[in-house]
Amino acid sequence: MAQEDRGGLTMGPIEESWQNYEQHRRRLNAKLGLLVFALLPLPAIFIVLGLSPLRMLLIVASLGVILGILYPMWWRSKHNPFRASAEETRTRRIAWVCRPAGFLCGLVGTLSWSVGSVTAVWVALAFGAAAVLLLWFSYSSDKKAEQKLRSASLQD
Repeated sequence: MAQEDRGGLTMGPIEESWQNYEQHRRRLNAKLGLLVFALLPLPAIFIVLGLSPLRMLLIVASLGVILGILYPMWWRSKHNPFRASAEETRTRRIAWVCRPAGFLCGLVGTLSWSVGSVTAVWVALAFGAAAVLLLWFSYSSDKKAEQKLRSASLQD
């Protein structure tokens, strides 16, 4: 693939593919955001259908994990231009563990908080803190790997 000149900067295939990936990732995020917006009336529909609160919670939480966590991570594993690198593989493994675990910790924390006893509140705070730490670790790992891969691609 030939190098392309954009605004005085010569861009090679990696930079081109990285920009293409970023554009497609933003488009995916916009589509998922619109989908979540379209699903806002779902709990009201479940109430009309007469589903129990536990079933509603399970359905909504499952949709949230699938649409908000698992599908974007799967998409990234197929489309990231650096998907073959060891750094990206490590980052994806961390994300596959930390993001669903963080979501589940947040869900357990929310449910514990709703019980209302003093012990349940402390349990909720512990699970909430665990969720925040897991998600922070995943995010910081992701950003470090992205910076490292970008700087390595610019040096080549």
